[in-house]
Amino acid sequence: MKKILSVLTVIVLSTSFACAAESQLQNFVNKKLAPLTQKEKELNTQIEEYKKAEEQKKVEMEKKQAEQKAELEKKRAELEKKQAEQKASLEKAKKDYEERQEARKKAIEAEKTYWKNLLNK
Repeated sequence: MKKILSVLTVIVLSTSFACAAESQLQNFVNKKLAPLTQKEKELNTQIEEYKKAEEQKKVEMEKKQAEQKAELEKKRAELEKKQAEQKASLEKAKKDYEERQEARKKAIEAEKTYWKNLLNK
């Protein structure tokens, strides 16, 4: 019985020493890893800040592109309007020119017939 009690005592003491040693070892490892975990946290926050900045830049660029596109569309519409106006004015000028040419031809024909009639009498 004494042997069993001694063995049990040794087992209990060894497990308590093992737990204490494990706790001390864990504390030692935690102290050594603390700077690394802190550095990891800092790097993670920097990465997050970088991602947020990139996302913000992307949003701003998209907004700027949309504004530029709207501005280009507006300019294109203005150019098309000007071209349509110029085309209309050119068509009107051409029509006016043709009408004047036709009026000249008629005047010349009228003058010809007048002189023919006058000379034939």
